[in-house]
Amino acid sequence: MKNLVKKNLVIVESPAKAKTIEKILGKKFHVVASFGHVRDLPKSKLGVDVENNFQPSYSTIKGKGDVIKNLKDLAKKSDKVYLASDPDREGEAIAWHIAHALKLDEKDSNRIEFNEITETAIKDSISHARKIDMDKVNAQQARRILDRLVGYGISSLLWKSISSNTSAGRVQSVALKLICDLEDEIKKFIPVKFWEVKGEFLNKLKLSLYRVDNKKFEKLTDENVVKEIKKVEKKDFTVIEAKVSKKSKNSPLPLKTSTLQQLSSSYLGFSASKTMRVAQGLYEGIDIDGNHKGLITYMRTDSTRISEDAVEMAKNYILENFGKEYLGVQKAVKSKQKIQDAHEAIRPTDISLTPDSLKGTLDKDQHKLYKLIWDRFLISQLAPMKYEQFEIICNYEKFDFRGTINKIIFDGYYKIFKEEEDLPLGEFPTIKEGDILKLEKLLIKEDFTKPPSRFTESSLVKKLEAEGIGRPSTYAAIIETLKKREYVVVEGKSFSPTALGYEIKDKLDENFPNIMNVKFTAELENQLDEVAEGEKDWVNLLSVFYKELKHYIDKFKITVEEEMARIIESDVPCSCGKGNMILKTGRFGRYLACPNESEDCKEKISLKGVEIPAEDIKNGKIFVKEKVEEIVKAKKGRPTDVYTDSGAMYLLKFGRFGSYLESEKFAEDNIRTPLPTEIRKMLANNQIVEKDGVVQLKAELKKITDEEEKILKAAGKCEKCGRPFKINRGRWGKFLACTGYPECKNIKKIENKK
Repeated sequence: MKNLVKKNLVIVESPAKAKTIEKILGKKFHVVASFGHVRDLPKSKLGVDVENNFQPSYSTIKGKGDVIKNLKDLAKKSDKVYLASDPDREGEAIAWHIAHALKLDEKDSNRIEFNEITETAIKDSISHARKIDMDKVNAQQARRILDRLVGYGISSLLWKSISSNTSAGRVQSVALKLICDLEDEIKKFIPVKFWEVKGEFLNKLKLSLYRVDNKKFEKLTDENVVKEIKKVEKKDFTVIEAKVSKKSKNSPLPLKTSTLQQLSSSYLGFSASKTMRVAQGLYEGIDIDGNHKGLITYMRTDSTRISEDAVEMAKNYILENFGKEYLGVQKAVKSKQKIQDAHEAIRPTDISLTPDSLKGTLDKDQHKLYKLIWDRFLISQLAPMKYEQFEIICNYEKFDFRGTINKIIFDGYYKIFKEEEDLPLGEFPTIKEGDILKLEKLLIKEDFTKPPSRFTESSLVKKLEAEGIGRPSTYAAIIETLKKREYVVVEGKSFSPTALGYEIKDKLDENFPNIMNVKFTAELENQLDEVAEGEKDWVNLLSVFYKELKHYIDKFKITVEEEMARIIESDVPCSCGKGNMILKTGRFGRYLACPNESEDCKEKISLKGVEIPAEDIKNGKIFVKEKVEEIVKAKKGRPTDVYTDSGAMYLLKFGRFGSYLESEKFAEDNIRTPLPTEIRKMLANNQIVEKDGVVQLKAELKKITDEEEKILKAAGKCEKCGRPFKINRGRWGKFLACTGYPECKNIKKIENKK
């Protein structure tokens, strides 16, 4: 019997989502994936007709031809086609592109969306299919074209001016500016001495000096006041205020994309891109007892809104597990910026699926992130924490000391989660106004003000959101681009701008003040929101923007041409003896070339990885001799005390994937060997000795070899096939593997013996 053709076709973005949804919808539906976008602006050219209302020229993305052909074939056999891409502007644009590729009727109500992959949400979306929202599509088109105009218009000039590895981005460049400006603040920072003054009173009650002559201060910087305060030790202070007040702390709001990225960075150590990747997997779902189920709602959202169904779900869980008194109330949230409130905050689709119940089902990263999302949702629906605060202020002459003690009356959401800045708790003392307290002991601590902290992923995301730069769905891409382009380096968890990053920032600051203006970029985001809401014409937005951009691009072109005509001399003599080499910029970045390269000498030296101060370039003379010598030396390799079987010396070299050994006669014997991880770490930490210019590796390698021989001797033969073991290295370190692989796949953990 021939298979019956399914009547309805549903097109989603990912195969995992397709699998889940097909199971939910049943036999009358065929669900397939488009694998994201199917069309985009071409890579090789601008692809935007700026003279014809910024008409984009879309083309099929490389590798998507077969996908489109398959979708067309399936669409022809189907009675109805539903476009079920993600519920945001990007998803709306994907749906529109698919509709065009398949030649579907744009007036047809074939667009469905859902905030969570559950049976109720999926089936409800089918019954509420709508037309493609062209306002959202146009907002996404406008953003894509804006980015293309900036990227193509400015980046090509940066390639000529600095390096082919450089680029400008409408939002990326502003993020770089924020990092560089903060670094400037740190460099200019001058520490100021201050004193922290506390007093120990009755029953070791500690109060802080907080007012002098009725004036509050953030930090006490006047040394004369410190000298004066020392005179009041053992003096009697009068209690001028002693009161108890009732206070409460509301539970934190549910997660949106930016707060998810911030918290997962702070608590889990996840990058923004990793957070979104893991969250995508949780959204698309996993198999639970034979049923595929989405675990969280859509993870790209600006909203902290929770649906009535979700509130009810949380309510029932709280009543069952905590009691009526722990039920919270919905909080109204005011925002300075417009938010895309089409869908809810990020939450679990089913609160009964606790993190503990999924411990064996999810991998380690999925479980960590799911627990964060699940906990935060539950916490957000719990009642406020209520407490009483005892405040005491004591006075002697012009000095006021103050302190507070807190007592929790009702724990509320504190039952699950306590804020990092915890309240100082204790029993209230029996002190009233008018009482006299002796200052038994002064506690004076001297310190210096600290410079502002560099941005981490968490704090950068927070800053971008606060300034209205980009949107939550773009933060991860922005950060990854800055790292990939080597505009910033990550030290610990903090971002530091590189010399290249500073050069790019300074160049753009000087030539494109609008692009690098934080307020301008934020306002542009607001205008894109207005396009999405049908309040603004997208072509008009592009027209106004491009007119100003073109003005600055034309001016920058002249500047770049003048720069390229300049001769910038280095302090590196050319091997031909005809003078010092000059700075050039080519396809692969900056390099040094012979000043007479047009004649006989073709000597070139790459400057990849060499930081050159922009000021030196401006002055026409760069000083890179020392760095160039290091590069040449590293390229040749460093002699070691290790030799090949034929007696050739191994040279220590450093490549793309770290340090390795290479025979000095490599051209003849083709011998190259990786170094053990232990040795690489020792080299990185400068723990390997060098004598008379020879790196001493032999003894360290022997130690490792001897240790591994002991491990293999103790391991004996493979208990499954009787063959000997060997030591392999994997992601988590060394392990024992059977030499009979692939017939025998037995592996064993190497136990650490202390």
